[in-house]
Amino acid sequence: MDKEEVIKILKEISVLLELKDENPFKIRAYQNSARSLEASDIDFGKDLKIDSLTKIEGIGQHIAKRIKELLDTGSLKFYEDLKKTVPPGLVEMLAIPTMGPKKIKYLFDNLGISNIGQLEYACIENRLVDLPNFDRKTQENILKGIEVLKKYKGRYLFANIIEEAEVIHNKIQNFKYVNRSSLAGSVRRKKEIVKDIDIVASTDSPDKVMDFFTGLSEAEDIIARGETKSSIRLKSGINVDIRTVDDFQYPYALHHFTGSKEHNTAMRTAAKKDNIKMNEYGLFKNGSLIKCSDEADIFNFFSMDWIPPELRENYGEIEAAKNKTLPKLIEEKDIKGIFHIHTTHSDGNI
Repeated sequence: MDKEEVIKILKEISVLLELKDENPFKIRAYQNSARSLEASDIDFGKDLKIDSLTKIEGIGQHIAKRIKELLDTGSLKFYEDLKKTVPPGLVEMLAIPTMGPKKIKYLFDNLGISNIGQLEYACIENRLVDLPNFDRKTQENILKGIEVLKKYKGRYLFANIIEEAEVIHNKIQNFKYVNRSSLAGSVRRKKEIVKDIDIVASTDSPDKVMDFFTGLSEAEDIIARGETKSSIRLKSGINVDIRTVDDFQYPYALHHFTGSKEHNTAMRTAAKKDNIKMNEYGLFKNGSLIKCSDEADIFNFFSMDWIPPELRENYGEIEAAKNKTLPKLIEEKDIKGIFHIHTTHSDGNI
């Protein structure tokens, strides 16, 4: 289990506790731990000590033990037991705009609503309008939120989103406060199906970049705005995430956020054999940063050829890069024409 998975579980625990109306201090403890872990550069692994976790500001002994259990066993009994006490439909309802944990719990306790379908039906029957802190406008907004969820739920064909992704990235790339930038994630790896659009940018003025990004004309909603990470939903429905870093961190961040997760894990494992620590913040030897000006320098440090993003799936590309046997990818300029043939196995005509 890697760092991102642990952070995800800590966040889910905080949400589940909110839905159970647990002690706010307990909820905040898990939220703070997730944020602190996200900001740290701690090296994850089964040999990680609890003392190392408690040295991170915001992580106490109790939660450190639970993180350690996740790392050692791959699961957490407290988390699994907690999930059993909360109907899964309540968590799904959190995806509806304007629906927070308190509203969801109130509807569950008073109307027995435990999933989106039941909520939609209750709104259609006007069962929410007379409830405390609910009115007709609230009910209309919930129905609109459910429609948004239906519209935007799912994944997208690469061919359908790449043009829009490039338009957004070009705007970021040409913004005067951006030093370097690139598409990342599954879009950069040119996966046939993608979930969202990721962008990595280096800048000396992250606030200005975030203001520009969240103010893009293509944005329909601002999902989140942070100091170094923000998310928007485009009018077409797909989400776009941007992460900003200092310029010296850019090569490492681009490699990390391009993925895939399997490729990154394999690269970290290979680095560890050379006593090198590798993460989104850099390459480190005995605590000192190994300077790389771009991704090619990262691969070159490990005596590898640069691996094209399309191959980064841990299907043998690391070994091939070391052996100088990476395949040459077909590019658009290589395509000379398209054959369209009918045969006797189709409509009977050749």
